[in-house]
Amino acid sequence: MAEQSGFKRDVGLFMAVMIGIGAMMGPGIFALPSEVAGSAGPLGILAYLFMGGLTLFTAFSYSELGAAIPIAGGGYSFTSRTLPRPVAFLTGWFFWIGNTLACSLYAVIFALTIKVYFFPEVSIIAVIVITTLVFTASNFVGQAEALKFITVMNIIELIILIGVGVLGAFHVEPANLEPFAPMGLGPLLPTMGLIYISYVGFDLITVAAEEINDPAKNIPRAIFITLGTGIAIYVLLLWVMMGVVNYTDLAETSTPFIFISDYLFGAWGRWAGILATIMASLSAFSVTLGASSRVLFALGRDGHFPSFFAKLHKKYKTPHISLFVCAGLVAILGASGVVRLLASASSFGYLIAIGIVNYSVIALHQKMPNLRRPFKVILYPLVPIVGIIACWFFVPMLEFQSIVLGTGLTAVGAVLYLLQPQNRAEFSKLPSFVQHLKIKFQAYWRPYMNILIIGGGNLGMNIADRLMKKDEFRMVFRSAEYQITFIEQDDEHCEKLEKLYNVPIYQGDGTKLDILNQVEPKKMDVAIAATNSDERNSIIALQAKRLGVKKVIAIARDPDYVPLLEESGIVCISAPFATSAMVENYLDRPVMADLFQIEGGAANLIDVEVPDNGLVVDKEIQEIDIPEQCVVAAIIRDDKFVVPRGKTKILKK
Repeated sequence: MAEQSGFKRDVGLFMAVMIGIGAMMGPGIFALPSEVAGSAGPLGILAYLFMGGLTLFTAFSYSELGAAIPIAGGGYSFTSRTLPRPVAFLTGWFFWIGNTLACSLYAVIFALTIKVYFFPEVSIIAVIVITTLVFTASNFVGQAEALKFITVMNIIELIILIGVGVLGAFHVEPANLEPFAPMGLGPLLPTMGLIYISYVGFDLITVAAEEINDPAKNIPRAIFITLGTGIAIYVLLLWVMMGVVNYTDLAETSTPFIFISDYLFGAWGRWAGILATIMASLSAFSVTLGASSRVLFALGRDGHFPSFFAKLHKKYKTPHISLFVCAGLVAILGASGVVRLLASASSFGYLIAIGIVNYSVIALHQKMPNLRRPFKVILYPLVPIVGIIACWFFVPMLEFQSIVLGTGLTAVGAVLYLLQPQNRAEFSKLPSFVQHLKIKFQAYWRPYMNILIIGGGNLGMNIADRLMKKDEFRMVFRSAEYQITFIEQDDEHCEKLEKLYNVPIYQGDGTKLDILNQVEPKKMDVAIAATNSDERNSIIALQAKRLGVKKVIAIARDPDYVPLLEESGIVCISAPFATSAMVENYLDRPVMADLFQIEGGAANLIDVEVPDNGLVVDKEIQEIDIPEQCVVAAIIRDDKFVVPRGKTKILKK
């Protein structure tokens, strides 16, 4: 597999499941059963079962989207490629706010557990800060490293949950389950709305899509394994809780799982319940912290927030700037004491956002019918439509406070969206000095460049491999980070591309307008016609130019095609043995001349003219920060060859 310039892919199926389990097994079983018992009684068992069934429709939608568009950001990334920009931004905004607030809430739960059961004198703020620092460090070094801690915590938690459920089943008294609906059937739907968020932890699996191996297979599998495990454990434990004690007793405690464990097994059970609560809160904390940082990374990558949020750490390939920002917010919110108030608003945003994600499946089918879908939703479009209804139907049933706060957060997001330069035409009229500062800022942070490669054969893959490699030499001269999309007609080639690259792949004839239109050519910065046919490459390049692609490159081995293509403003490359290298050079170093390659690409000899205002002018070579893999081989000054030494000065051209 090519060494890509993005995240490090080191998360397998088991670890992907751990992400989902870590996010799902939280308040849904450790806190909410008391609320359910008080509002619906034993009928709450059916509420968990029915809501699990309804969530299955959303799981199908996420599985198709995650397999077809395996890009960091999860639900936001799906909507950003299928729906209008404002809708996509608000979706990402809600997911980011929801994950950040949920993370703060988990930190508070952990801190309160430590204070109540272990150290009564300890400062809650200190516990929150220390917890945030520890898990920020584990997420900083990589998702796989963080998942090692999460996996251990999840296994301990699952053993305790399943143990209490199985052993507790022998203590269920049928009399405690009668009457089954003491308040009637009326509370069923509001209770389902209350517990909905308990089931959507699987969506965080897609947030880490760029770090999951073989996402076409592992993302759908991980989603359904997570949801199936969650439904089984929730229903089993609710049945045990309602059957072991009367629902009125369960409604009076704020820690239902610890209460039942203590009731069944005494002191050992109480401490097992406390341990499970700690493991659940820390696991959920780590998962949501990582998810929050990756959503912020995606928002920065797409220009909604400053582009430095989209930077990856050179060594660990993690979104470290976004991670540090999210960690700071989590610590501040957790320590402020207002997180519970704000967390109620996140339920509103979550339901709206997940409904939009379900709709994006329909938009995907309509807008991109030829996009490769390794996993397909059954009974389309019925399944995503039911998924939408299952989300938005429960919004009016939320508490009035949640709706008001959620509406307020929507307004804040709208203001932030309108403040972005690309979203407001008026920003183009800013004073020239502000524009100059903007240019300087963008020059410091590399932008993302969308690259469309038409042709997924050996030539197209060679080009992709070079563009996705990341080493010191390349990153010095590289002008952008590349986001690649393929168009390929052959089925076998498409399957091979899916195994090698975590990128969108459209299957179809790249010479056809309907296929090119599906990839939204105006959003593409560069289109590369890289099939094995000069005739097809010429047609593809001309079509792409006509559709508004900013830069178009065509591979043409026959020199007769060169004049036609160049007259149309198309860059024509006709070097049979250095095609991929020349494409890379054109994109990475447009102002430099790549003279030739040595030993088939082991080294490059590059010629560059030093401008009058160059940063290296009047500096000695030994004073210039040159990468270890680069060396100044020669200087041509006044048409004379100068042997470069450490004290040789670089002069104006």
